Amino acid sequence: MKSRAAAVFLRRQSGLAMTRMVAAATTRQDHARPRYCQSRLASSRPMPSLKQMTGGELIHSLLVKAGVKQVFGYSGGAVLPLVDAFVDSPIEWYTSSHEQCAGHSAAGAAKATGEVGVCIVTSGPGLTNLVTPLYDAMTDGVPLLVLSGQVPTGAMGTDAFQECPATEITQPCTKWNFVVHQYHQIPWAIAEALRIARSGRPGPVHVDLPKDVLSLKAIVPQIEESAAPVGVRDAPPMLELPQLEEAARLINGAKKPILYVGQGASDCPELVRELAHRSRIPVTTTCHGMGIFDENDPLSLHMLGMHGAAYANFAIQEADLIVAVGSRFDDRTTGAMQKYAPVARAAAQDGTGGIIHMDIRRESFGKVVDPTVALWGDCKHSLQALFPLITDGEGNADREAWLNKCNDWKTEHKFAYAKPMDGKIKTQQVLECLNEVIVDRKVDKWTMATGVGNHQMMSCQFVRWTKPRTFITSGSLGVMGAGLPYAIGVKVAKPDETVILVDGDGSFGMTNMDLQTVARYQVPVKMMIMNDARQQMVWVWQKLFFNSRFLSVTNPCNPDFVKLAEAYGIKALSCDNEADMRKTMEEMMDYKGPVLVDWKVVPDICLPMVAPGKGLDEMMLLKDRAGLLGEDDAEKIEFEGLAPS
Repeated sequence: MKSRAAAVFLRRQSGLAMTRMVAAATTRQDHARPRYCQSRLASSRPMPSLKQMTGGELIHSLLVKAGVKQVFGYSGGAVLPLVDAFVDSPIEWYTSSHEQCAGHSAAGAAKATGEVGVCIVTSGPGLTNLVTPLYDAMTDGVPLLVLSGQVPTGAMGTDAFQECPATEITQPCTKWNFVVHQYHQIPWAIAEALRIARSGRPGPVHVDLPKDVLSLKAIVPQIEESAAPVGVRDAPPMLELPQLEEAARLINGAKKPILYVGQGASDCPELVRELAHRSRIPVTTTCHGMGIFDENDPLSLHMLGMHGAAYANFAIQEADLIVAVGSRFDDRTTGAMQKYAPVARAAAQDGTGGIIHMDIRRESFGKVVDPTVALWGDCKHSLQALFPLITDGEGNADREAWLNKCNDWKTEHKFAYAKPMDGKIKTQQVLECLNEVIVDRKVDKWTMATGVGNHQMMSCQFVRWTKPRTFITSGSLGVMGAGLPYAIGVKVAKPDETVILVDGDGSFGMTNMDLQTVARYQVPVKMMIMNDARQQMVWVWQKLFFNSRFLSVTNPCNPDFVKLAEAYGIKALSCDNEADMRKTMEEMMDYKGPVLVDWKVVPDICLPMVAPGKGLDEMMLLKDRAGLLGEDDAEKIEFEGLAPS
């Protein structure tokens, strides 16, 4: 605690050194201004350009200088002096229906662009409602700046109305947070927040702003008003040559290598493609990494993991070298760790393979998997440094045999499902149809946001991803309800993109009040509700692990989603059959404004599935479906142990 307090003290002193300003006549320090001004006028040095600003106006000016294009927020008493500065602002202000929605929309914009998303809320419940978006951004590596109002400094600690210990609450779910106790700290605090949010692995930051500091007027030198330069971030780690050389030796010598790519490679898709093609290495990705490597490329094995491609999971287990690029070995991508990557681990023992881990965070190494070679640095720099050391894999007999085996798996274990009877539809069918329409119409600029559940994983399976930052979802925290506000944020930040929300009825029910935000700003998002009246993924777990004792997994009282949308003045459609599916999809895609489609689908299990305690190659596949669900007199498959979390 002492070291933390010392760090805060030094930062405050740094802020003092950076800023030189004086309180105006509206403050108790009235008498200081004439003396300051007289001393400056008496000096022979040229006087800097000065401007009178409130704390809120200064923050707004700093955000403009930093290139912020939009903010999402919700007003309230403590934050009004900051909100007021956005009247007639070049920064677009979007009022969400709830602070949690505002946080997710700001994160959605950040996920889609890689730039810092900004969310502004009031004190107390305004801030506490942002804990979920903050932790979601923390676990998914999203650059998010939260500015919260706070009660005046004199009232802090008195349990005043709408007071909460804001920074104590957000400390575990931010990279950095700070309470601005004095006006002169503002330029430093905003610059520091933006720097930290962007540096290393991106993440959320929080600045708490007491109302009296926001309201205070002061004479601000122009140099201080410009104290938040655009794009400033810490220098990346310096790569070490011995590790690079060892990584290159393993890549060049491996017989069955695989690239395992996460969102840390989002800014260098061309380098991933070059390495894969030059070395003839197949590529699999995490859900956040989808699109970094074009999934239509013959070398693509699509997404791996719990509900990933069977062929990707088989390849990971049989590869003698796993090259992890900007991925963190999340438990959903590894299966049981004691069964993970047996061939690569054996190859590490005899020096012919193993696991290479490229990551910007040093603490990631050994957190889940002990790498054979750790390359600490920006993935882009690591790949650039490797290229001169990599030999051409074309004509390598071992590599070609390995690729042939991967292709055999792709042919044998394609994503598939059991079609329903009587012309009804499943989520998988709807997503296949969406993908076909996108391909047929050559839609080039499009992004999808999702909620969490079956529809999320099936979107990974039945849509082909070709560009990074186009699948916007809550990966690590798994936030149901984030999809709609994500979609709003993406469309605001990327107005030229076609933005599609794929949501479940359960997820959509958590934040459908944000339809008013869609209607208020006429945000032209295309909303697809996969309505099976269940939390189907959890329903399956209760069936498999809790002997079909179902509780809290059905939605028997869903609203009429068409009428709900129409109540907000939003166009809405409905479809429950295969005959009308393509026509409905095309009508949705053709519509220029916001539109919602209630897809009434038959519930289904999401396969493949790696159960807890199982290795990646011990998946439940489509052939096991009847036994899992107890259908068609098939022998029932029994499960033991813990259900998935």
